[in-house]
Order: sequence, then structure tokens, then C-alpha cells
Amino acid sequence: MENIKTQYVFSENNQVSIKTNKEENEWYPINFQWIPVKKLSESMNQ
Repeated sequence: MENIKTQYVFSENNQVSIKTNKEENEWYPINFQWIPVKKLSESMNQ
């Protein structure tokens, strides 16, 4: 699995999306159920 680093996060109607490229205006929905809680916690605390 590839890591995604971005500062672009958008939330609307309980759906969180991220933008992976500054030049393109493509937003990708995130399903947080795909991310193990421990891994998410570790990555946010770095």
C-alpha cells in the first residue's frame, strides 16, 4: 500500500475526501473503515 501525503481534506455530508495532487482538482473519498485504528493513530501522532 502506498502512503498518501496531503494537506487537502474536505468534508461534506459525513463524507471525507482528500486531494492528492495540487494541480488537478480531483477529490477522492475516504472510507475510514479501510484504515486500521492503530495505524491511523500512529500516523497522526508522528
